Amino acid sequence: MSGLAALDAKCSSRLGLITVSYYLWTTFVAVIVGIIMVSIIHPGGAAQKEDSEDSSKPIMSSADALLDLIRSHQSHRRTQMYEAAIQPL
Repeated sequence: MSGLAALDAKCSSRLGLITVSYYLWTTFVAVIVGIIMVSIIHPGGAAQKEDSEDSSKPIMSSADALLDLIRSHQSHRRTQMYEAAIQPL
């Protein structure tokens, strides 16, 4: 930090520009690699095939899925609190 404080404004702005461009470039490369990997691997494809065979399950809306997630998260937290209270010292 002291080395950065000792730099003049022009050099500091150049270093900031290099840092931001490095960040943007690595993010771009990561996104491209991710898109390529997803197009090759097709994650979740097997799960979708299994789900399509079992059509007896009711179709959940987005609101139902969100509410189910909240309910399951709250019950999990309560279980963790009880486990923490029961543990011996």
